[in-house]
Amino acid sequence: MSTMWILVCDSAKARFFEVRGGDAPWQLLTEVFHEGSRSKAASLEGDRSGSRSSQGRSVHHNALAPASSPKDVEKQHFAHELARTLDEAQRSSRFRAWVLVAPPHFVGLIERELTPELEKSLLTKVDKDLNHLDARELKDKLGAAVQLPLDRQGSVRSSDEHVR
Repeated sequence: MSTMWILVCDSAKARFFEVRGGDAPWQLLTEVFHEGSRSKAASLEGDRSGSRSSQGRSVHHNALAPASSPKDVEKQHFAHELARTLDEAQRSSRFRAWVLVAPPHFVGLIERELTPELEKSLLTKVDKDLNHLDARELKDKLGAAVQLPLDRQGSVRSSDEHVR
């Protein structure tokens, strides 16, 4: 029997579900929270470079300022962590195919972290924020988009179904 994982996430919370063929119920494997993505940007920054003059203008221009905000960096770290979890599970043969359900921006962050093997086994992407739904609601909403289509030899095919 083929096993599929479904990653439903946003930049601060992820849930990994497992489906073992057909119309089987979704089994929640784990739920991961990334508090850094929820923190206020000011609390993520350490000491600020440069100082302020009495008129409020910066005495020094910070040429070494990061191109990304601390909050964006935390989101990238979380995407990396999720991709690493998927990679380890795939290398341990815990699933044959997987589905990604996330808001469009976070889909892009995760895609940058995928190994070639994870890219090949990605059945479909659903670029919607559905992290607020429970397992039953997710299964109803996503329907055929997350079915594990197998051909007669048991290999995974691409799904052309889209979620509305």
